[in-house]
Amino acid sequence: MHIAVLLAGVVDPKKPLPLPASGDWRDLPADPSVSYKLSPFDEAALEIALKLRESNAGARLTALVTDGARDVALMRAVAALRPDRVLGLPTPASQRGDPAWLARQAGAVLREGTSMPDLVLIGREHGDMDDGMVPAYLAEAWGLPFASLALQAQLAENGGWTFLRSARASDESLCLPAPAMASVTNDKGNRLRHPLMKNVLLAKQQRFEQVSPQAAEPPPRAMLAEATPVQPASRGAHSCRMLQGSPAEQARALAAYLSSSSPDAHVDH
Repeated sequence: MHIAVLLAGVVDPKKPLPLPASGDWRDLPADPSVSYKLSPFDEAALEIALKLRESNAGARLTALVTDGARDVALMRAVAALRPDRVLGLPTPASQRGDPAWLARQAGAVLREGTSMPDLVLIGREHGDMDDGMVPAYLAEAWGLPFASLALQAQLAENGGWTFLRSARASDESLCLPAPAMASVTNDKGNRLRHPLMKNVLLAKQQRFEQVSPQAAEPPPRAMLAEATPVQPASRGAHSCRMLQGSPAEQARALAAYLSSSSPDAHVDH
């Protein structure tokens, strides 16, 4: 059994970022000058993968790191939890948040012949700036049945997978055939364990395989023609208006004012 987990580091909020030469933070360099941490969702996906390996004899685990693959500290943190294989697939700055690029590149890395792993786990947000669209896109591109927002995963008796999900009214179990893919959300039941100190020391001596993205890329089916930055609303641009009368009269006046005023209007009452 082969289990794969896709991890995308997020920029470490405790360390300053180098200002890109262009002045545009979207051009943040994909190099070792930027420090990364695992997001809570990636930590949950990794913990579930580790539990599955422990409970299924002969299972092997591959961890594929995309964003932050050149951050040695991040790679060591993943390796200290002892996946069978830790790979880095550095994401070029120009391809950040592009699920089509990730589907082509990560798919080529994870496939063994023509077969995908028996299970692919991924955090519910993977380098897509909180859109949450990447996991579903990858599952569709790879032809895998997909479960979203999984809390736990188990091997089913029929050889497929059972995923516990938190639905709106109650928890539910979703059964999918293998191979399958699931996005994982964080929960107290899948909080990432702490590595053993001996494994931390071993990870410091480990060398990590960096996968070079395939050079030949098909032309994109859609290209951004123009992007106009949204201008933030200026506060305090309008003078205040004092509302008078009873509470009911003030409420009616406030409702009328808000329905006809600009978003940055300010009212004191």
